[in-house]
Amino acid sequence: MFITAIFDVLKRYVHYRTQLAYLDQRTLRDIGFERDQLHAEAWERAGFVHV
Repeated sequence: MFITAIFDVLKRYVHYRTQLAYLDQRTLRDIGFERDQLHAEAWERAGFVHV
């Protein structure tokens, strides 16, 4: 059960990281992100970090 949860978080992280990586600099700026924030945002959206 715990291992399944870990793999689920990692799968979601990879998904969000991949999707965010496709955005160009202008689009990122329009939505309020910098390229260096993508890693943290992907972890947060995957549910690993709670704000």
